[in-house]
Amino acid sequence: MVDVTHSTGRRDLLLPTAKAALAIGADAVMAEVHPDPAIALSDSSQQMDIPEFHRFMKELKKFKNKLS
Repeated sequence: MVDVTHSTGRRDLLLPTAKAALAIGADAVMAEVHPDPAIALSDSSQQMDIPEFHRFMKELKKFKNKLS
């Protein structure tokens, strides 16, 4: 399992890092999600909001299917 939020600390790197993790054989990816990252008590710069998370998962699933 790869924690893409804490390993990068940047929201813009979550998807590419998750894809890289899956490409090298990671079984799972963990990412932080918050309804409104701007008001999160911690880690706000690395969290996705709900719509971003849905896009993240959609892209990650497409990528995972290409690996199979």
